[in-house]
Amino acid sequence: MKDERFTKLYEMAKKEVLEDILPFWMRYDVDEENGGFYGVVTREGKPVKEGTKCLVLNARLVWTFASAYRIFRDEKYLQLARRAYDYFCEYFLDKEYGGCYFMLDCKGNPVDDKKFVYGQAFAIYALSEYCRATGDTTARDRAVAIRDLLEAHAYDAEHDGYVEILTRDWTYNPKGQGSNINPEGESTRTMNTHLHLIEAYTGLLRVLRTEEQINLTRRHLAIMLDKVYDPSIHHFKMFFRDDWSATSPEISYGHDIEGTWLMMETAEVLGDKAAEEKAAPRCLAMAKACLEQAILPDGSMLYEYNPVTRHLNTNRSWWVQAETVVGFLNAWQMSGEDAFLDASLNCFEYIDRFVVDHEYGEWFTMLGNSGEVLSGYESKIDGWKCPYHNARMCFEILERYEK
Repeated sequence: MKDERFTKLYEMAKKEVLEDILPFWMRYDVDEENGGFYGVVTREGKPVKEGTKCLVLNARLVWTFASAYRIFRDEKYLQLARRAYDYFCEYFLDKEYGGCYFMLDCKGNPVDDKKFVYGQAFAIYALSEYCRATGDTTARDRAVAIRDLLEAHAYDAEHDGYVEILTRDWTYNPKGQGSNINPEGESTRTMNTHLHLIEAYTGLLRVLRTEEQINLTRRHLAIMLDKVYDPSIHHFKMFFRDDWSATSPEISYGHDIEGTWLMMETAEVLGDKAAEEKAAPRCLAMAKACLEQAILPDGSMLYEYNPVTRHLNTNRSWWVQAETVVGFLNAWQMSGEDAFLDASLNCFEYIDRFVVDHEYGEWFTMLGNSGEVLSGYESKIDGWKCPYHNARMCFEILERYEK
């Protein structure tokens, strides 16, 4: 008999993804004029037709609808997955230099042709999932081609890590590295890029079980566990120099809790017991630190904390809440500790009360302490606001429950 709290999570997730998240994107984001999907849509579902189309959003659209088709086997999701995939391959793939453009205008012309490694990671993740869902090995081959370019140009063998940004032709300029913060130009690599690289390489491993891909994925797990994870505080460090010395003390609770389940997923997909045994105590320690330090009485998770200045960012981000639900569910499945399952359910109930837009559909992007939508975050869809975190939250709950 399954725990009734898990059953409630399952019922909430199935309803949310099938009746709210996926229908919103299908109803309001399909761009019939220029192809693919709109890059910007207002809260009410009105497209900003001149809005740019970002690699991150479009890769996540491929991933989301491919996953929806794989899980539900409904042809309507396959049609949207194909639409997203076809547009992605036609317009985002750089036919001359390989990899993907970062930003297109509304008509599909590149307006930012730099090779952001974070964006290339999502391309690999999306193409791999499309292959997994449909059996289309051409998608997998395209993912491998991008992987090979990253290994040739973005991987720093001397320091065992990946740079952030390259030019269109894959040239690396140490002074051209940007990140969410970059104090005095010191930060040359980030936790965030490496977190999504491990996610991408694990997705590719699901459809490409070669010795090379196994070894590359194992290397990504080692980077996260040995270089990004800080055992003294049980959190990820966020920003680094080339030698992996940290440039900033900030803690990102959302990335931490997301990383706990992504790293365990990697170890499990590897099928490597030693890797699982190494990852498990670190992931549980991170989950416990997040539970003790970042969960508020209303069930939500805080955004970030600077332990030096003691500045606490109390904004409630949509994606942080989604990853909180999955991360704590995973920690409960690993440990059996009730506090984790309670936290997972409490956060989902917070999402339903405040984050889901029950008037117009889908989720608000960023809320304040009283559940108000923060200024500057009114759009329902943009280059970063996508169906990937919240739909994936639901998919993870459904698949874990049905196992």
